Amino acid sequence: MQSLYLLPNSEEEIIESYDEDIIVTKRDGTIIKVTRKSGLYYDLSAEELLGQSVYELESKGIFTPAITPLVLKQKKKVAIVQIASNNRKVLITGIPLFNEFQEVEFVISYSYDVSELRLMQEYLAEFEDEMSTVKEELALLRKESLHVEGFICESKSMKQILKMIDKIAPLQVSVVLEGESGVGKTALAKIIHKQSTKKAGPFVTVDCGIIPDALFKRELIGGLDAEGTKKIGFLQMAQSGTLYLQGIDELSLASQTTLLKELQRTNGNFRIITAAEQSLEDLMAAKQFREDLFYYLHVVPIHVLPLRERPEDLRKAFEIYLEKYNGMYQQNKKLSDPLFHSLLYMRWERNFMEVKNLMERLVVQSELAMITEDDLPAEYIQQHVGIDSIEMEGHPLPAILEKVEKEVLLKAQKQYKTTTEMADYLGISQASVVRKLKKYFD
Repeated sequence: MQSLYLLPNSEEEIIESYDEDIIVTKRDGTIIKVTRKSGLYYDLSAEELLGQSVYELESKGIFTPAITPLVLKQKKKVAIVQIASNNRKVLITGIPLFNEFQEVEFVISYSYDVSELRLMQEYLAEFEDEMSTVKEELALLRKESLHVEGFICESKSMKQILKMIDKIAPLQVSVVLEGESGVGKTALAKIIHKQSTKKAGPFVTVDCGIIPDALFKRELIGGLDAEGTKKIGFLQMAQSGTLYLQGIDELSLASQTTLLKELQRTNGNFRIITAAEQSLEDLMAAKQFREDLFYYLHVVPIHVLPLRERPEDLRKAFEIYLEKYNGMYQQNKKLSDPLFHSLLYMRWERNFMEVKNLMERLVVQSELAMITEDDLPAEYIQQHVGIDSIEMEGHPLPAILEKVEKEVLLKAQKQYKTTTEMADYLGISQASVVRKLKKYFD
């Protein structure tokens, strides 16, 4: 035993070391030597550890795991993180001492308190994981759900638009939103603003279609009104924010000239988003929109489809507005299936505005809890959009058949949520449905 170089004093003693936590155990787990610092991490004194078995201490929950059995098993230096009953984490290293038969006779262990450091590392790691999860959830909500001031995004086309907005919103580029009245252009403009570097600034809306040419410059840059009161212009109001020019396609050529001149002169610290119901490119080709203004504004064009071409969004709009007005007027009205399907095939020329208006009218005017086609206002009863509306005269048979096939697919797409259900309804394979959808709607 002398070859082990342990001090030849009594088995249970305290080693005179105040700076290190060193514990010596026999192979049976009995603690035979400790330092003054031993036990500090377990809220025990050094004397209380002497003579104890590490197995018993582990079973009592003083610490876990014990280092001695691990060293005995592996017969080499072992380092672990040990957790004490007070939840303190300790980095403990065990070293085997062998006898002449190359068996582990004693285990010397030394410990360092790294609980605070490890806890901080774990906290940062968990925080990073949580932030990553939050970012993923926010991205998912932006792209796939209705969570922006009632903005509906169920259709593929709208999800693609939101995906594009994610890319261009942080960049201070001019955006043109084109689409029919009521398709959601203003809501999209607000989404771009909220995701931009200008989100802390104002969102200033200018309705270009209602400002007379004679007053347009004053409205832009400010000046005295008819009563002599000084008026701040829209360009100044929009500083550090977003200038949203609604109805840009309704500006006269004279007002277009004024707008371009003032935008170039001020070079303001704001983002420009414009909205138009007509194609600015078509207007420019027809000499109704200035070419230089077009290229100034038309950096990122986004075309928003009408609701009649977004059946998923239209279906969701019915649900949302019906629930809204039921709650507002304390009703519990429902749409009959025949009425629901009829609504899907209407033109909805004013898009969301028209849907909201009709849902409110149906909720307040229908007498029964189940709203049917008989409750429709007279102007809606005669609307028929479908195969019957296809013009056949003067068209070759292949073109007519394609139009019929497209209408049938559109009807199935509105009525069923998956391509598998559409395939069952149409009596063709799911692969054929996917191929035909890509042909007509991609």
